[in-house]
Amino acid sequence: MPNFSISIISGKPATYSPNPQSVPANSEVTWNNTTEDDHQLTLSDGRVTPVIVAEQSSPEYVIVASITYECTAPDHKGESGAINVVAVQDIPPC
Repeated sequence: MPNFSISIISGKPATYSPNPQSVPANSEVTWNNTTEDDHQLTLSDGRVTPVIVAEQSSPEYVIVASITYECTAPDHKGESGAINVVAVQDIPPC
């Protein structure tokens, strides 16, 4: 199962990179908080991350369908992103 990391980048509002993140179905995704602020994300599938402490990463989340997410920490309005599930492309033999 592929693993992907999304960075939380400092700013007002903070941004996510890459955004959107494209992944195959059933990929594991983490958020890597590179800021000095704590963040907590609510995913559109109903899951909520624990607080992602400054300079730390979230636990891994298995992504089965495309989702959006937003930071729900106080004063973090407008911090949102997306993960798009895409079909895996077969690579033809050489």
